[in-house]
This record gives sequence, structure tokens and C-alpha cells, in this order.
Amino acid sequence: MLSAVALAAGVARLTRLQEPGWALITSVIVVQNSITDTISKGRDQLVGTLIGATVSIVPITLMMFMHWPVWAAFTLAFVPLAVLVSRKPEARLGVVTLMVAILFPSDNDPYLRPVERVIAILIGVASSTIVTYVVLHEQARRDAFRNAAQTIRQIVDMLQAARAGDVAWSVIQDKNDECAATLRKVQAALEEARREHWRPLEERDPMLARLPQGIRQLQMDALVMARAMLTLPERAAALNPHDATVLQAGIMRGFQWLIARCESEAVARTGDDRRVAAGVIAALPTGEAEDPIIRFVVSILLTDLRQLIQFLGDDDTDRPG
Repeated sequence: MLSAVALAAGVARLTRLQEPGWALITSVIVVQNSITDTISKGRDQLVGTLIGATVSIVPITLMMFMHWPVWAAFTLAFVPLAVLVSRKPEARLGVVTLMVAILFPSDNDPYLRPVERVIAILIGVASSTIVTYVVLHEQARRDAFRNAAQTIRQIVDMLQAARAGDVAWSVIQDKNDECAATLRKVQAALEEARREHWRPLEERDPMLARLPQGIRQLQMDALVMARAMLTLPERAAALNPHDATVLQAGIMRGFQWLIARCESEAVARTGDDRRVAAGVIAALPTGEAEDPIIRFVVSILLTDLRQLIQFLGDDDTDRPG
């Protein structure tokens, strides 16, 4: 915020505005916690100011050339503007602009008053937008990967709870709902990242673009596997203890790699050696089991786990430095 205020102050000083304070105030108001919110807030400020400046031309003209009293000219413009604001609250800054232009005239040309007001608001909006983009242009990506890591942890927790075998299905459903809620945060961050740049997200960051889909598939696979383990406990118990241990360790290693990968991307665009991902994939178990149902659900989970590991391992390797 201080950076936006400093930038607005510098530009306002260069343009020699009579009232640079409006630019500073606007820069404080417009700065938000995301680029999308900042742009939306700035648009409302700018549109409202333009409406108020345009409407103020009418009373200024009436007072200058037809010698209307201030109160009459102001009322003529204020009433319809107030009606508009009651229906479109985002245009409320138009009323402030009208009051500044008519009730607090300057010694210069009266028509310059609304023009300077527009310039001041434009400087504040532009300063806030520039600073927000510079500071937060990677924030949506970081949020997406941080929440992705949390979602994968919740998937692991759901599988471990089902593996214990002493929980009700409602508990698994609650854990799945927690996964879905966190995954929605990943999707929201992805949509925020889409709006940060004119280029399609699939071109500039394919890893992020496909991240929610891959995790959602793992979530569905884990839910099916948990259902199978709880519904058919005797089938899951039929696995050879050694095979079950190897299977669980291999799957957990894959999930832990995904968590570490997402956490590293949440900090910076670190990239990763695809040989590391290839090693993790090679270490995954085959999922062979005598029981056809257990073999089927494990095979689905392992297939999607391999695909996501391979994608996250390959994507950044080809990214230009």
C-alpha cells in the first residue's frame, strides 16, 4: 500500500495537480489483496468519477452562461445522479465528484475542476494496479500450490483412516468433504491466475492449469478405494501382509513426492529434475492382488498417481529459465 501511495504521490507531483491528495486517497482505497479485486475496485472508482465529471458539465454550463444559482444547478444534476447511485452503488463516487466540482470551485477554468478530478483518480487507480500486479502477480499461483499440497495431505489422511478399518463411512465422507473444500480453493486461485494475464493459462503455466483436474481425479480414486476397504474388509485383509506393506509404502511415497513438489512450487518456480519423478514412478508398486476388486481400485489409483507425478515432473523441466 505504501508503494502505491508513493507512486501516486510522485506522478501527481509531476503532473502538478492542484489537489494531489485525491490521487493518494484513491491509491489507498483501490489496493486489495488480489489483482482481480484491485482491478474491480479501481474500475468502480474510475467509472463513478467519469460519470460525476460528465454530469458536472451541465451545472457548470448553466452557472457560467445562463447564470443559474449554484443550488439550482447543483440540484438539477444531483437528483438524477442520486437515483442512478441508488440503483448502481458502484457509481457512488460520481456524487462526490459532482460535489467537488460544483460546491468547491477553483480559481481556474471551472471546466478544469472535473478534469483534474478524473486525472487524480486515474493516477491513483493506475498506481494501485501497477503495484498490486508487481507484488501479487505470483500470489494466485502460490496459493493454488499451497492448497494443492493441503488437499493431497487430506487425501492421504482419508486413505489412512480407511486403512485402519475402525471408522464409519460418515467419517470418510467428512474427510472427503474437507478435500473438496480445499480443492475449491485451488480452483479459485487458478481462476484468479487466469485473470492476471492476457495469455491463456494453458500456454504460460500448463502445470497450474491442469493441477486441479489431476488432484480431483486422485480424490475420486481415493474415495472409491476407501469405500472398497470399508465395505469389503475381508478382501483387503486377504492381501499378503508383505505385499500390503510394500503397496502402502509405495503409494505413500508417491503422495509425499506430490506434496513436496506442490510445496516447492508454492514458494518459487523451482522446477524439478524429471529423473527424480521417473525414480518415484519406477518405485511405485504394480498393484497386483488376487482379489479382482482390490486389484481394480488400486490399479486406478496408481494409474492416476503416475500420470500426475509424471506431469508435475516433466512440466517445469521444459520451462525456459
